[in-house]
Amino acid sequence: MSLVDNITITRDETYKGPAYIAIGALTSFPGALESVIDMDTYALQSGITALCPTTEDGVTINRSVSTSDGIPIDQKNYNMDAGEPESWTMQVGFTLLNTDVDTIKYPWATPEPVTVTGSSVTQKKLPLGAPETFTERELYVIQEDPKTGRMRVFAFRKSIPAPDGDLNIQKTEASGLPVTFNIRPDTTLAEHHGPYGFIFEEDAS
Repeated sequence: MSLVDNITITRDETYKGPAYIAIGALTSFPGALESVIDMDTYALQSGITALCPTTEDGVTINRSVSTSDGIPIDQKNYNMDAGEPESWTMQVGFTLLNTDVDTIKYPWATPEPVTVTGSSVTQKKLPLGAPETFTERELYVIQEDPKTGRMRVFAFRKSIPAPDGDLNIQKTEASGLPVTFNIRPDTTLAEHHGPYGFIFEEDAS
């Protein structure tokens, strides 16, 4: 089975889109591609939950650094852009293709959807509140090279949804859910252990 131009999470369900988004709560952070997704069946491993594909706009991964304004040398300040950074920040942004309540609950940090009882219509309701905390989760951006079929996964150790967000409801087009996740480092890890996470990329056979 090939994944060309799509991400297949099960053998009978295919989703179009540049990338597929998943979240996790694994006790041990993945150390390889197959720790995230089965490379034969394309099923996500236990402990990783599929959200949905992104829209055709894709995924933006932002890395930025703060440096000092400068140091005094002979009564003048000189910028030290080539010097040591003071702090790094990372964000991952995308628009989710699905806007059902089971997807919205994660970026909006809501309680679980509730099945409505006593109604003539089968339905769920999603409580909309004002959460005081956000749950920290692993974040996975699953991607396939449309030409070679090789897989790539951006795996982030710690992510929380940005507090601000929009839900784009259209009349003639599919709705989209723009989402930004702030990525946090595991400050107990050395650089070569990937405090923010890893990029796993399948090599040519």
